[in-house]
Amino acid sequence: MKRFIKIIIAAIVLFSSLSCSIVKKSEASSRTITVTGRGVAEAEPDKASVVVSVVTQEWVAKTAADRNSEIMTRVRDALVASGVNANDITTTNYSIYRQESWDGGRQSVGRYRVRNGINIVVHNTALVSDVIDTAISAGASELTSLTFTVTVTDDTALVREARMLAVRQAQETASLLAGAAGCKIGEAITIIEKSDAGDVSTRYYDAPAAMSAKIATPISSGKIEVSSTVTITYALQ
Repeated sequence: MKRFIKIIIAAIVLFSSLSCSIVKKSEASSRTITVTGRGVAEAEPDKASVVVSVVTQEWVAKTAADRNSEIMTRVRDALVASGVNANDITTTNYSIYRQESWDGGRQSVGRYRVRNGINIVVHNTALVSDVIDTAISAGASELTSLTFTVTVTDDTALVREARMLAVRQAQETASLLAGAAGCKIGEAITIIEKSDAGDVSTRYYDAPAAMSAKIATPISSGKIEVSSTVTITYALQ
């Protein structure tokens, strides 16, 4: 009987020791550090999208539409003759509406306004200025937008580079802080990432001023910036 009691007591002591060890290990593994890192990658744009519009106004809708069609055909032909691929010219919008205004509670009906916009993809950013000047000289009324981008392959590479830089910065920060506290970082427990392609470069162009000056349009593409921000939680050893 005494021997049986001793065995039970030994088992209780052993279990208590194991429980204590498990709790300590759990407490140790719960020590973490959370840091944030940011990486930025840049590249020269290699493609541009130019959106130009032809706007006409007449008292008769068909007259406005016919006049618009005539000018837009001239613009398209001039662009193709300058070397732009016809497949790189697409319609972005086309609208016809009658202008109205109110004065002293009275409605005034104006002329019909026709707008035809086209997007021109330029695969050589050095030619953007020539494309704009060609379109305006041929009769385009407005430059609606100008956007510089990079190819899909290059964009993917930029995102990858930005992510790597962000993770590296986060890891360096975690190691520095942990070292200052007398610890070391262990494995990454969680990683949260957010990528940002950044703002595209957009510039507006004054068509009337350019036509009167009759000089080449100065265009600067700048750089495309992609950023990545990561928040990583590391275990502390």
